[in-house]
Amino acid sequence: MIATGCLALVLSSCAAGRGTAPVSTQETAGALASSTTIQAPTASTTPTATVPSPPYALAESTLRLVDRSRPTVAAGRAISPTRALTTLVWMPVGAGRWPLIVFAHGFDVSPAPYAALLGSWAAHGYVVAAPEFPLTDPDVAGSNLDEVDIDNEVADLRFVTDYLVSPDSPLLDRIDPNRVAVAGHSDGAEAAIAAAAASVPAGEPRYLALLALAAQPVEGTAGQNPPILVAQGDADTTNPPSYGLQTWQQAAPPKYLLEIKGGGHLPPFEAGSVWLPGIESITETFLDSYLAGDAGTASITTTAGRYNGLYLRTG
Repeated sequence: MIATGCLALVLSSCAAGRGTAPVSTQETAGALASSTTIQAPTASTTPTATVPSPPYALAESTLRLVDRSRPTVAAGRAISPTRALTTLVWMPVGAGRWPLIVFAHGFDVSPAPYAALLGSWAAHGYVVAAPEFPLTDPDVAGSNLDEVDIDNEVADLRFVTDYLVSPDSPLLDRIDPNRVAVAGHSDGAEAAIAAAAASVPAGEPRYLALLALAAQPVEGTAGQNPPILVAQGDADTTNPPSYGLQTWQQAAPPKYLLEIKGGGHLPPFEAGSVWLPGIESITETFLDSYLAGDAGTASITTTAGRYNGLYLRTG
């Protein structure tokens, strides 16, 4: 189950082509260590004059990142002097650099339930990075599960973002550092909203788009967002529909509210969901419009109109 609380998130300073070179294992001194395994496509590729188009073949990697500047503290007790942020990455196979989406999972789940959605975004032409938060992913936290750690996830998202576009990143030649978005679900959506509103460290990328799935409003962030799409199930009993509406209402335009008729909290975004094909298509069109820059904003409304049970408000 994914629970959310009214938590005070800290808002301190705490994306040309849409590429396939193998990524090697790398260890970076001082800041973090990373190990990466890329699953190479099994099919051979023959050069052709045809320009590839989505859906692209996918490669996956795991980056074992460690932020050595901050401790991990559960229930007031320091359990590590660093923050381990193992990050799962999905990316399209193809030449060039691709826009980046950094995704924050909800409380008491890992990135796994969102794999179908995140993989769809990657197959559409985006690098998608999903960190496993040390105290809100039960597979990592174990008995140290602590929802209050959401306050630290804002800086976690910035850390992962900045590393992926840094000279030390093993994916540097796969990511366009000028086209970066942030996304999240439930507590992760709140962390994403706060991360998008936070001041950007000098020389680091700002978030050009924001996806907030089953979110609730975050105090102090009203009007401080890039283009935003809020997705909200009208049968959500964890974060009720009023929360999604308030999140959308307090946001600066351009803003979109995707209402999911009959949708609960997590199920609409999981593999097998009857709503998922539409959610994938609409969020991808939003990203194409505001992150990749290769689609008109009117196409978002047009795309939403193709799916029953999904209704889009604009502002």
